[in-house]
Amino acid sequence: FFFFFMVQALPAAAQTNPLPVLNWCLDHFPRFHEFQGRGLPTGPSVNVMQELAKRAGFALNYSPRTPIARCFRQLATGDADLMINLNFTEERDKLMYLFPYSENIPESLYLRGNDLRLIDQFSQLTPLILVTVRNYTYNLTLMALIKNQKEQHIEVDSIAAGFELLRKGRVDGLIVPTQSSLEVIRNNPRFHYQFRKAALSFKFGKPRYVNIGLSRNSKHLHLKEK
Repeated sequence: FFFFFMVQALPAAAQTNPLPVLNWCLDHFPRFHEFQGRGLPTGPSVNVMQELAKRAGFALNYSPRTPIARCFRQLATGDADLMINLNFTEERDKLMYLFPYSENIPESLYLRGNDLRLIDQFSQLTPLILVTVRNYTYNLTLMALIKNQKEQHIEVDSIAAGFELLRKGRVDGLIVPTQSSLEVIRNNPRFHYQFRKAALSFKFGKPRYVNIGLSRNSKHLHLKEK
């Protein structure tokens, strides 16, 4: 009887110590984590986060598709615990612990397909009207160059909106994340064969890394070292 009681009691005891649940706030980031319909997100970022949860010993709760600015607000209050695919900035470092896990791929400069100018020097950006994506953190050296020409710099809310401006000829060039931009072109037939990448490289001397962020106001900071 005593043995039977102990065997039966084990599941109940295990239930008293459930895994901590960490909230992952995420937007729709093509080629990395994507929402298709009403299901859970898919993509390599999801695989990374699932493996992290497995190794560090926590359960992962996915947010619905959430604008990145709102995710930052949730991390600031501790309502969300985690984000992924983040470039480092001092502002973000104040909100969260940032853990580098992959080297960043430099951004790309797109021109219209019929724009035959050879753009391979930073000095050639000066006369151009350029568009970038709001809330995406670009290389600081690149942003310093762009900020010197505020009247010729436009921000948009998405990569697709930037491509649309470029397609209509309202801007000269679009500077965007390389991998995500390829996915946006692939998924939008009206963008096919409309653009070309400039020869200019945005790879600067010091490497940059992509980070996972853990809110400094998370209730689960005991997992930080893991």
